[in-house]
Amino acid sequence: MNNNSIMKKKTELTYEQAREELDTLVTSLEQPDADLGMISAKVKRALELIAYCKDYLHQVQEDAEKTLDSYEKE
Repeated sequence: MNNNSIMKKKTELTYEQAREELDTLVTSLEQPDADLGMISAKVKRALELIAYCKDYLHQVQEDAEKTLDSYEKE
C-alpha cells in the first residue's frame, strides 16, 4: 500500500470501494510481516473508512425512513 491510497479523500469513494479498501487494510494488518512503519497510517485510514461507512449507512437509513413516511401519508 502506498501513501496515495492512504491519503485518498473519502469523498471520492463509493460505499463499496470504502468497504473493499477497509477489507484490504484489515488483511494487510493481519499479516505477520506487516510493515511496522505503516501500521499507524493504516489504522488511521481504517478508522476514516469506518466513519465514512457508518455515516453512509446512517444517511441511507434516514432516506429510507423519509421515503416510507411520505408513502404512508399518501
